[in-house]
Amino acid sequence: MKVLGIDQFHKKKFKFLGFKDEWLFFIGNLALNFIGIIYGKSGQGKTEFCIRLAKYLCKFGRVAWLSYEQGHDFDFQMASIRNNMQEEAGKFLPIDPLQKRQKGKTKFQELDDYLSKRSTPEFVFIDSLDYLDITPEEYYYLKEKYGGKKGIIFLSHEKNGAPESKVGQKIEYDGKFSVRVFKYIARKMKNRVGGSGNYVVYFKEARRVDPLFFKKAEQEMEVVHNWHDEAIEQQRELEMQKKN
Repeated sequence: MKVLGIDQFHKKKFKFLGFKDEWLFFIGNLALNFIGIIYGKSGQGKTEFCIRLAKYLCKFGRVAWLSYEQGHDFDFQMASIRNNMQEEAGKFLPIDPLQKRQKGKTKFQELDDYLSKRSTPEFVFIDSLDYLDITPEEYYYLKEKYGGKKGIIFLSHEKNGAPESKVGQKIEYDGKFSVRVFKYIARKMKNRVGGSGNYVVYFKEARRVDPLFFKKAEQEMEVVHNWHDEAIEQQRELEMQKKN
């Protein structure tokens, strides 16, 4: 137990990452160390959104992606290639934690060992919480031990518009931010650090499956922070058509 005088408490300093532009408006003013959760159903754009966030975080430090769910499979590889993650060589580390496992240790114990190493990157994506399969007590242990040392983002499956597992629901309640990826749109669900609104992952598909959202956006009833990405997406599609 540590007691601070009120003057000392008010003068306490915090280190912030210094997000800018759409990431500041959407995620918010994140401190250097944090816990967040990003959830959604399969095929909604969750991995794509998280890869883009991971690439942006590479501006502030190294990023480990612990791929419990996909390993080093083709879909994960293609998401990395689409986002030119080779530009972050040495900073972005795709890890298959289920390869070369330590005998007699649980996934939770191996994760604890990894996070405790001095060489572990500043930011860690855990893909996914459901495949890591930890208990609430194990999550609170990780939060207590590493919540003030790392930026940890859990990816999670979704059920009924919320993280599927009870642990995921606790993280959403507990963490600095939560994002739901639904119909190819990342939607800010919880705001402790100043972010709000929406980030469209795939404009073409999002317009197809959720036209009402874009009608609301045009009427400024919904906020989109990355409109400029639509033109980039259209240009890439034209280039692909020319190649074919």
